[in-house]
Parts: sequence; structure tokens; C-alpha cells
Amino acid sequence: MHDPVWSDNDRTLLALTRGTGQIARIRPVGTDTAEPLTARTTVSEPLADVGENLATSPTGHNVVFLPQPERDRVAVIDTDSLRRVDTLRVGPAPSFVAKDSGSRALLALSEDGSTVTGGDLRDSGSVTSQRVGASPEAELDSPKRGRLVDYHVAGPGGILHYKGAPRSVRREGESTIRAEKTASDRIKASRLYVAEKGTDRLLAVDTKRTHEGMEVVARTRLGEPVHHLGVDETRIYAATESRIVVLETNSYEGYANDEFTLVDTIDYRAALSGEELGKAPLSGLAVGPERVYMTLRGQPAVVSVAKPNI
Repeated sequence: MHDPVWSDNDRTLLALTRGTGQIARIRPVGTDTAEPLTARTTVSEPLADVGENLATSPTGHNVVFLPQPERDRVAVIDTDSLRRVDTLRVGPAPSFVAKDSGSRALLALSEDGSTVTGGDLRDSGSVTSQRVGASPEAELDSPKRGRLVDYHVAGPGGILHYKGAPRSVRREGESTIRAEKTASDRIKASRLYVAEKGTDRLLAVDTKRTHEGMEVVARTRLGEPVHHLGVDETRIYAATESRIVVLETNSYEGYANDEFTLVDTIDYRAALSGEELGKAPLSGLAVGPERVYMTLRGQPAVVSVAKPNI
């Protein structure tokens, strides 16, 4: 399994399976230790065309969105039956999707990374289509708050920030920072957390105080490359191959001396039993209300870690 997402609506974890093109629904019943998670798991029928990720609904419905680039559509999957209940046309060859909760839009990045298209989930009308000129390795992030369409496109070629009213989105800023993984702040819509590609650095990137362009507002070195990122309203969860490093978001106050505040470091590998689990590469991370969940490549297991106390 890979690239899990947490659905607040029905408190389930959903993930894609490699090779078979299926969606797994996992209802956690785990303990408070970093052990393979006990769970009730249901798997969908194989799907012929599967994109890079899943996105949960910004409108409170129990559905998940699955891009299908070869079919030029996004499938709407019911999270209970795991069957397709609707189809959205959101731009050419949609491959990576993100929800823009503030504008109630579904954003889709094309398979070649060239275009981001937004679909209005309230009236099925097109919100915006923007040529971004990114690469096929790029990913898409959008914040939880704000009424405007607002998103970042990030990848090995750098970071682009777009924002605006429906049908009038424009580029707000860009950065040459090479991104491996990113996560949008849940409170401050303009801020993006970035795992820098090829280094062990974690960065917080934000709009400049002049409101023109982007700048790094916090940085730290974690000793290992960050492979996956997740956030909630107060914390950042940066996962390396052996640890989860937990840091404060400081969404309101900002960062003193441009440095992150460390909360905790969790060695999730230490508690894993068996050689296969112990050595399997990390393939995804999702943040739930009380726990952080991680998938491992090639393994039918989810690792569950309790969040540190606030």
C-alpha cells in the first residue's frame, strides 16, 4: 500500500495498492505502540486506471477522489462500498489530486505536470484551469482554510504558488527550492512545509512580508532525508526511513530565529517485528486525530504511532 489518506468523515484510512490498482479501506483498532496495526480492512475490486494518489472530500461527504489519467477523469469512490458513484471531468489526464477546502474545489494536476484544473464540487462547473509548466514528478498541495483557490505545485524543478478568485487564479510566487515532499499548513494558507530533495533539510516556505514572492521562514536538518510529511493544526510530522520527527507549526506566531521548535523524535522501526517489516521502505504517511499512520512498500501492514501530548 502507498500514499494513505485519513478520512475525518468516517474515521477511516484509505490507501492505494501497488500493482493491483485497488483501494484499501482500513478501520484502525490499534494499540498505543509502534506495532503493526490491528484493523478491519476491506479492499475494492481492481481498477483499470489509477493515478498517483487519493483525495478526501472537502464537502463532508463519505467519498474519496481517484484520478484516472488514461480516461481523462476523476472517479468518485464511495468509502463504504468502495465503488465508483460518480465521475468528474477535471482537466486533461488528471494524475494527482488535492482538495481546496476553502473554495470547495477539487484540484487536479495533469500527468505531465503542465496544467492544474479546479472543479467546483458544489455546482459541477469548472473553477479554473492554469498552465503551470511543472514536471511529471511534481505534486500538488492546497490548504484547509481560505475562501480563494490557493495551491502550490512543487517538485524537483522548484515550487510555484497560485492564488485567486475562481476563474482568475494567478501566480503569486515561485522558488528554486527542489522539493521531494510537501505539506500545506492547516491554519496559514500561504505556508508550505518542504522536504528538500537530495538533502536532510526541512523548510517552511511562505509569502514574503511585501506580499511579492516567496521566502524560507524556518529550516532545520534532521540527519536523514525526509520521505513523507504530514501536518495537523499544531504539529509537523516528518518521516525518515527510521524516525518520525515532530515539530511545532507555529502558524500564528512564526519562528524565532527562523528555526523550527522540536517536540519529539519517535523511532518507529525499533518496535517492528520481523525482517521484512523492519527493512521495508516507507511508502506513505497520513495524520489522524490521535495517531500518525504509515504504510510500508510491499507489506500488507500499517504502522501506527501515537501523537505526542500537547
